[in-house]
Amino acid sequence: MKGRSLRLIVRRFCHERRAVTALEFAMIGMAFFTLVFGILLVSLDLFWQLTLDDAVRNAVRQVQIGKITTGPEFSAAICAEFGAAVPNCRANLQYAVQGGQFFGTGANSVAPVTFDGSGNLGSQALFSGITASSPASETVVLAQVAFPVPITLLMLPNGAVTENGTPSLYAVVSTVMAP
Repeated sequence: MKGRSLRLIVRRFCHERRAVTALEFAMIGMAFFTLVFGILLVSLDLFWQLTLDDAVRNAVRQVQIGKITTGPEFSAAICAEFGAAVPNCRANLQYAVQGGQFFGTGANSVAPVTFDGSGNLGSQALFSGITASSPASETVVLAQVAFPVPITLLMLPNGAVTENGTPSLYAVVSTVMAP
């Protein structure tokens, strides 16, 4: 008797069609919303990266013409443009701006600051070797900026959505100031 009633329940369940649409939506909808959320998250991170790149380029231009002469001014210039897109810009911004005669090692040279896998610059708040008021010879300027990604998700590993594989946005600008 029990086997027969179980067969009847299974048969009724198999022939019932009223909840098919809801079941299909539950299966497909979850994947769809996950895909849309992923696209939005990657788009937001790319927006932050492009905004940071543009802010660093504009700040380096100001260094070249002599309007920015100190690290706090450099940080303020970046946060004036980039800070509208992210919270707490001044507290989380890391920068290293250097000037010298050439790239390499030795006296009066410019060597990149290390950017580690956890998204930090080796020498933070560095602003050295730059004199924009009529330099005697060409001066190489190297600016490196790092900023932690403002939104992280527990389900994604760190660096999954940044182009450098770390949990920080990273921008580098190199230019030459002519006498």
